[in-house]
Amino acid sequence: MTISIEAIYEAGVLKPLAPLPALKEHERVRITLEPLSTIAEQRKERLRIDPQIAREIADGHEYDSVES
Repeated sequence: MTISIEAIYEAGVLKPLAPLPALKEHERVRITLEPLSTIAEQRKERLRIDPQIAREIADGHEYDSVES
């Protein structure tokens, strides 16, 4: 089982931002850390789009989420 969570590091302790019901009290786990700033930078690179194309998509009615 793999769980991905967000946590904050405060006073030398990692604190989950949401409860972890899948874990038992005192259960040992292995933690791999990746700062969210790194993830955000990776996503920014993947989502790079030409501004003109972005404007055409935004203005195009075929991309509307609600049908009229």
